[in-house]
Amino acid sequence: MIQEHQNCAKYGRPDSEFLRWRWRPDGCELPRFDPRWFLELVRGKAVAFVGDSLARNHMQSLLCLLSSVAYPEDISRTGDRENRQLLYGDYNFTVAIFWTPFLVKGDAAAAGGGYTNIFLDEVDEWAGPHLAAFDYLILSSGTWWTRPSVYFKNSEPFARCNYCWSPATASLPRLSLYEANRAAFRSALDSLRWYQGAVFLRTFSPSHFEGGQWNAGGHCVRSQPEARWRLERMELEMYRAQVEEFWKAKREKRKGRREMWVLDATRAMALRPDGHPDVYGHRPEERVEMRHDCVHWCLPGPVDVWNELWLYMLTQRRLGKRG
Repeated sequence: MIQEHQNCAKYGRPDSEFLRWRWRPDGCELPRFDPRWFLELVRGKAVAFVGDSLARNHMQSLLCLLSSVAYPEDISRTGDRENRQLLYGDYNFTVAIFWTPFLVKGDAAAAGGGYTNIFLDEVDEWAGPHLAAFDYLILSSGTWWTRPSVYFKNSEPFARCNYCWSPATASLPRLSLYEANRAAFRSALDSLRWYQGAVFLRTFSPSHFEGGQWNAGGHCVRSQPEARWRLERMELEMYRAQVEEFWKAKREKRKGRREMWVLDATRAMALRPDGHPDVYGHRPEERVEMRHDCVHWCLPGPVDVWNELWLYMLTQRRLGKRG
């Protein structure tokens, strides 16, 4: 149920303490994930995880947590591994993943020039009428925004750039990646005005590279949480932009029946530099793009708290509390 690069035990991670530390919110004890209670809460429901590989990491954590009780059937209509649907038949519970790293349209063809074209006011196929079949949406985005990009808006003459050094883009005005991320979240949330299910924003998941960037010798070899870890400015600005746009959309929903919840995992994950695969997501001799993976999370591992938080929110909904 998990991908190779998340299977830290398989590839020889020597420590296991990262499995035992748990997030404890101020003033309370977060209940452990109860798979049977979860499946009863979601009986007859459907959830879509919408985002990039960390959205998939979230989904796969859920599958692992449920595996002590039930296994799903793959009911995907295509062989596309990035967009899948799984069914827990005994509970009529559907889990889906929709790949959309920017939430809005991105033209990967431009990446041949070293950058990606991103259309900030145009959501891609994930936001179609098929979403009406899902009771819950879990939105997330973040990591891909650090790539070289040219930003467009179809509704007005607009072209901006970030991390672009090619001659074709050098003259373009700059737009910060967190402002671009803010605009994309605004477009995504605006596209869901008609949606009548519950929307959960899972906030930005920080990486923990030390000693360099992901492609310049950065690593994450810590074996314990770090209480003094602070978000980098870029990560903090991304987090603020996402939450501010989400709360703005919540205030503006007016007469809509849509529920909106913030699944705020950023602070909890910032303290867990010990939870990434680092070099234990592949064989030592294997050539991989990210040799030290300090972005994704080992499974099982700290990422499971995302589903503990989500189960708590679902329980609050059962008790009649609103997002």
